Amino acid sequence: MSLSLSRSRINLFLCIILLREFQNKGLEHLVLCPGSRSSPLALAVGGLAEEYGLKLYTVIDERSAAFLALGLSTASGKAAVVITTSGTAVANLLPAAVEADRSCRSIIFITADRPSRLKDCGANQTVNQEEFLKPVCRGFVEGPCEGIHALPVNDIYPLVGRIWEKAHQIPGPVHFNIPIEEPLHASYSEQKEIWDGLDLKIIRAKNANNVDSLSREKKDVYFPDIDPHSFGIILAGPWRGQPDGLDRYRKSLMTFQSLTNWPIFADPLSGLSFDQPGLISYWELLIASKKLVLGKHLQILRLGPISSSRALEEFLMNFPEKQILITENEYRPLDPLRVAKQYPFGFASWHDKFLIKHPNISLKSINDNLEKYTYIYFKSKQVELFLEEKFSSTTNLNQPLIVNSLNQLLPFTLPIMVSSSSVVRDLLTYTSSRLLSRICFSFRGASGIDGNISLAIGLSHIIGPLIHLCGDLAFLYDSNALLLSKSLKYPLILLLIDNNGGGIFKSLNLDKLYKGNIDDLFIMPQSIDVSDFSSAYGIPYKEIECLDDLKSTIEWGLHLTGIVLIRVCTNSGKDNIERKNIAQSLQEYIN
Repeated sequence: MSLSLSRSRINLFLCIILLREFQNKGLEHLVLCPGSRSSPLALAVGGLAEEYGLKLYTVIDERSAAFLALGLSTASGKAAVVITTSGTAVANLLPAAVEADRSCRSIIFITADRPSRLKDCGANQTVNQEEFLKPVCRGFVEGPCEGIHALPVNDIYPLVGRIWEKAHQIPGPVHFNIPIEEPLHASYSEQKEIWDGLDLKIIRAKNANNVDSLSREKKDVYFPDIDPHSFGIILAGPWRGQPDGLDRYRKSLMTFQSLTNWPIFADPLSGLSFDQPGLISYWELLIASKKLVLGKHLQILRLGPISSSRALEEFLMNFPEKQILITENEYRPLDPLRVAKQYPFGFASWHDKFLIKHPNISLKSINDNLEKYTYIYFKSKQVELFLEEKFSSTTNLNQPLIVNSLNQLLPFTLPIMVSSSSVVRDLLTYTSSRLLSRICFSFRGASGIDGNISLAIGLSHIIGPLIHLCGDLAFLYDSNALLLSKSLKYPLILLLIDNNGGGIFKSLNLDKLYKGNIDDLFIMPQSIDVSDFSSAYGIPYKEIECLDDLKSTIEWGLHLTGIVLIRVCTNSGKDNIERKNIAQSLQEYIN
C-alpha cells in the first residue's frame, strides 16, 4: 500500500500489523485498558475486532483487566493479551503477572511507553516500567527506544513469534513494552487511508517464513522410578498443565492405577474425573485423624504441586525416602518439603517410560496392593458416614456444611471457582471425590485473593455458566470487577460466604494479644450493606438463611445473565469451633 510518512499513520499501521500477527499465531481474546499513549494500539484493536473477529473486552481498571485476561487464558489454553498505557497502569499488572507465573498460565502484557527522549528527565507519566514485571515474566521484549515507528515491518513477524512462543513454551507471562512517539492520534482520514488500503493477507503471506522458532528440546534427565510391586499412594495435586493435555493425563493415570491398585488422594483442583478408579474421599480428614497405619516403606507418587494442607505436609515428612514429584513442564522446584525427586516433563511422559521399564507386573503384587487399598477405602467410608451423621443433625448454617453440601446443591456439571481463602481449604477437607464430576478452579499459584471475581468472569466468558465461592473480603477487594457484569453472556453466580471479616485468621489459633486488637490487625470487619452495594452495580441479589433455600436460589440465578450475588452469613468463630469438633470427634469414631 502507498503510505505517506506521517508518524501517526506509521504508528497505527505498525500496530495493526503487529496485533494481526498475534491473531495469526492464535490470539483470540484481548483486554484493552483506556489510555492516551496506547491509542494507536487501541485503534488497531478496534479495527481487528470489527473486521477480523478479535474478541475485545474493555476494562477501566488495569488490575482487574489483567486478572480477567488470566481467566480467559486459563479456560482457553491460549494467551490472552492485555494492553495498557504507561506509568502506574503497568504497575497494576504485577499481581496477575505473579499469579500467571506461579500457576503457569500464558498471558501477554503489551504496554505503551514514552520514547527514550522523555526518559529520566521528569516527563509526566514516565517511569521505569520496563523493570516492573521482569522478575516474574518468562521473557521481556522492548520495541525501538525512539518509538514503534522505527520498527521495520519485516522484524514484526519473528518478534511476535518469539513472544508467543515464550508465553506458551513454558506457560507464563511475557511483557512486551512498546515506546510510542507522538503524534499518537491518527485522524479520521488517516485511519480510513490505512484500513482501506490494507491487505493483511498479502502482507502476512510475503513474510510467512520469517518466524523464529524457539522450540525447546527435552534433554535426557534422570528417570525417577517406583516399584509397582510394592504399595504406594498417588497424590493428585492441582492441575497445572494445559487444557489440551488433560485427557492424556487422565488416561495415563487410569492405566497406571489399574496396574498398581494404588489409591488416589485427589485435590478438588486436580482435573481428574469422578469416575477415575481408585479415588479416596475425605483423605485429608483421614490423614489428620492419624488412623492410617501404612508401614514405613510407603511409596508416594506426587502429581503437581502439593495441596494446601498442613496435615498432608506432616504425613509426607514421615516417608521422605521414596517420593516422586511429577510436574507438567514445570522446571522450577515444586517441593517445599525438599524430599521428592522431580520429573518435569509431565505424567504422561513419565508413564510411557514407566511402561517400557516395567513390561510385566505380577498379578500377586496387584492383589497384595488391592488388600491395602481396600483398607484405606473402608477407612474413608467411615469418615463419610461420620460426616453424613454430623451434618444431617446440624441446623445452623456454617461454612463446612455449605461446602460439604455443594455437590447436592449444584447441577451435576456446573463448574466451580473458589477464592484463595478458608473456602478453598474447606473444599479440600469436606468434599468427597464426587465433586470431580465438575471442573474446579482456584488460583493457587500465589494463593492471593486479588482479582478473584475478574478471574471468574474471564473463565465464564469461555466455559459458560459458573459458580464462584468467595469470602467477603475477597469479594470487596475485587469489587471493581462488578463493572464487567454486563459483558457476560452467561450466568455467573457469586456465592458470597460472609463471615464479617478475615475468617481464615480465626484458624491461626492466636493467643490473646498483649497489645493491639485482633479485629483491627487480622479480621477487618466491614460495615457495608451488601444489598445496597449490589443494587449500585445493578447486580441481582438474594440472601439465604437456611440450606434448603440455597438450592432453589442457585436455580434462580442460573436463569439470569451476568453476575448474580447470593449471600450466606456465617460466624467465623463458630465455623472454626465446628472444624475442631469434627476433627476431635472423628478420631473417636474411626476404629
